[in-house]
Amino acid sequence: MESEWVKRIQKIANEQKMPEAGRILGERIRWTEKMREAARLWKRVYENDAPWLEGGRVKGMNLLPVISGEVARLAVLEMGWRVEGSDRAAFLNRQIGPVRHRLRRYLEYAVGKGGLVLKPYLVQEEIQVEMVQPDGFIPLETGPDGQIIGAVFTESLWRDKRFFTRLEEHRMTDKGVLVLNRAFVSNTAGLLGEEISLGDIGEWAQLEPAVLLPGRKRPLFIYLKMPFGNTIEPECPLGVSIGAGAMELLEEADRQYSRLLWEFEGGELAIDADSTYLNGGRMPQTTRRLFRSLNTGADFYHVYNPAFRDESLRAGLNELLRRIEFACGLSYGIISDPGQREMTATEIISAKQRLFSTVREVQEALGQALDQLLEVMDYWVGFLPGTPAGGYQAYYQWDDSIVTDTAAEKSQFLQEISAGVRKPWEFRVRFLGETEERAKAICGAVPNLEEGGQSVQ
Repeated sequence: MESEWVKRIQKIANEQKMPEAGRILGERIRWTEKMREAARLWKRVYENDAPWLEGGRVKGMNLLPVISGEVARLAVLEMGWRVEGSDRAAFLNRQIGPVRHRLRRYLEYAVGKGGLVLKPYLVQEEIQVEMVQPDGFIPLETGPDGQIIGAVFTESLWRDKRFFTRLEEHRMTDKGVLVLNRAFVSNTAGLLGEEISLGDIGEWAQLEPAVLLPGRKRPLFIYLKMPFGNTIEPECPLGVSIGAGAMELLEEADRQYSRLLWEFEGGELAIDADSTYLNGGRMPQTTRRLFRSLNTGADFYHVYNPAFRDESLRAGLNELLRRIEFACGLSYGIISDPGQREMTATEIISAKQRLFSTVREVQEALGQALDQLLEVMDYWVGFLPGTPAGGYQAYYQWDDSIVTDTAAEKSQFLQEISAGVRKPWEFRVRFLGETEERAKAICGAVPNLEEGGQSVQ
């Protein structure tokens, strides 16, 4: 007989249309059908599979991934992230290497779809980090601060014409974090089917059905929530896509783009000719529409060569793109043509500030998530034999050349240092991402205890 836990999870995974998954599971999180449908829409639009593209009559511009990719690129542009402070910190710094390499790509998914889960785990003597997109987990519970503290993660395999699914639940208890693993097999994609033993699948054979990590008071996963306002369900702990407030504009832009394409296709040169006047009564074999049959007998031929209306269509499309940029917190010219409309210097600065604000908020959310990631990774390090002890300190460096010319600012800093207006350590804090204490120590602006308390210049 199936356990109550299996029944409840299976009901959610199979139906995926319940108005409140939290209510079914007896949890506190609200997960309304309206929010669920919105998340599905963001995913489809990001993957260029928007509902309005069905049938092929409307062509997609793939705008959401372009916007998400640009914001993610700017957020991690010349980003510096390192861990220092001890031998243990050096070990952590090596472990975050793979995360650095994948960060821009997965941050793009988070910006486009609303969020991302970072889930560290042990593999032999290494710490790996799984990056789970929104459709790969089901939130179950939130804490008093609104943060997600309980969730079910899904993993699927296709083998021997059958679908295997593993559900990994993380649940906070009074004694610590409880991790439950279940495996299922089905002949139909999207259905859990019957529960099987974890040992039936080689990749899952080493997993324990239930593990309690005593004393742990925080989850072992981190939810990177995008900072954009949720107008669909303001109290929902899940983040929203950067394009959440521009879905109708994105649809209209795709439709306008399709009108522009049709203008070029429908306005192609054509010759309407009476086939009886042609040699052999057959049309010449040229392009698909250069010659068309006209059997009225009134005219020998008629040239169809209308004037294109592309300028007005382009202008209309460009205005829609500008509205999308504004709705998504971008500056003008990211996806629109900046040459079609002149802007004043004030408008340009305002647009850059809007983009800078969007990118900075994404950076702040990312920095908080990475801090939490390091805390969980440091927890897992304690399970590795022979790992050195010690604390760690994370350092971040963010590029802000969106608004300022970094090269010019560095030159200005150096001039002010030469003039005695600024101190050398200020340069290191501003451009190298060091803390004030560390920069002062390197520049000799604080006493060095190892050299008799004398400041070394």
